Amino acid sequence: MTKSDPLYALEKLSEAVHVLATGYGRVQERLSEAATYLIRIRPEDLPDEELRPVLVGIKDDLTKHKEDRLVDALQTESDEDAGAIAGRILDLYLRVNDLLH
Repeated sequence: MTKSDPLYALEKLSEAVHVLATGYGRVQERLSEAATYLIRIRPEDLPDEELRPVLVGIKDDLTKHKEDRLVDALQTESDEDAGAIAGRILDLYLRVNDLLH
């Protein structure tokens, strides 16, 4: 079994949040870029068991249209729904950061 890596998870969450905050395009496009970092995080990398389902839920929301490409799937999200996903990513980052610092 591979050892958990909370600092790796924090790094990938930080990169995802950075893209969401500074990236170009609509929030759906920035979510697509952020997803490339989030998919690398394993639930067991998070330092708190209560946060693991949050990560899984975010990843599920980002990939809920499995028959489509991720980018196409995110384009169908409303601005409100995409903004809610982005907010959950930020909240997860802040919670993990608080736990590790």
